[in-house]
Amino acid sequence: MKIFKIIKYFPLVIINYFLIFFFIYIISGFLLVKGVTPNLKLINTYQVNFYLEGGVRNIWQNNPDCVKFDKDLIYVPKFNNCSFKNFEFDTNVSFDNFGRVSDHPNKEINKSQSIAVIGDSYAMGWGVNDDETFSYLLEKKIDKNVYNLAVSSYGTRRELIRLEKSGLLKEIDTVIIQYCYNDFGENNNFKINSKINSNNKFQTITSPQPISNWRKLRRTFRYSAQIPIDLIKKKSNSLNFLPHQNLLLNVLNEYPSIMSKKIYIFYTNGPNLKFFNFPNGKLLNYDNISFLDLKINNSHYFKIDGHLNKEGHKFIAEELFKKIY
Repeated sequence: MKIFKIIKYFPLVIINYFLIFFFIYIISGFLLVKGVTPNLKLINTYQVNFYLEGGVRNIWQNNPDCVKFDKDLIYVPKFNNCSFKNFEFDTNVSFDNFGRVSDHPNKEINKSQSIAVIGDSYAMGWGVNDDETFSYLLEKKIDKNVYNLAVSSYGTRRELIRLEKSGLLKEIDTVIIQYCYNDFGENNNFKINSKINSNNKFQTITSPQPISNWRKLRRTFRYSAQIPIDLIKKKSNSLNFLPHQNLLLNVLNEYPSIMSKKIYIFYTNGPNLKFFNFPNGKLLNYDNISFLDLKINNSHYFKIDGHLNKEGHKFIAEELFKKIY
């Protein structure tokens, strides 16, 4: 009989569980809006979730002032100064014919020894100004042209297409690839679309539908209840790189013009997604390809946004300089 007396309180316990953590979630979001990010694991995790899933984050490629249509790549950066800010940063992002704007030395002696950086938002410099990207800082260290052709949300396939279309291949002898976990999906599936399909995708990206209040509320209830359980379970985010590596090498082999260059590959995807077996050094049968495990740590990322901060870009520039030169 005692068991039945206990069971009858289960609905009350469950309701209180949802209400308590829902309330904490709402308070966490309010603190974030006010610029308060305490070093409390649950609060911090809630704030990251609120930022990413609550419809409050500005996304660079969603802004038609920052991107324009491209049939092959869906969108490319506009050649202008684009204002881009979120809770943790307020930046200007500028592009020209050579990628992210930089003071290229442009010396004739260096022209055939230039470097191209390709990647997604991490390499592009989401959250930092033009003169704070690792490509800009590396250029100052080596006194050679470093062309940052990275674009937010591109996978390796689009990055390579953009590099081929840039007209810079004759000027470079080295390609630095910043790899991201979500590159796998695009590398596996991306194909150049018809102009109509590409334009439809472009319109979807630059005219996103706002999240309804009802959907936001449902998300809030779901995440506020699920996140504490995940923290208790200490869910592992350690990943196997081997499938990514095999697909990445297959993609690279489809571009002979790039495979004739020296290629350096490093990984970054925020503080919580790491590969337990990311290689470090040259691979067997690939004398021109080197993987670099840069040991980027949590202090190199924005606490809530998760992209590289100024210190992260500075660290990567220094590590690339030490490992390549």
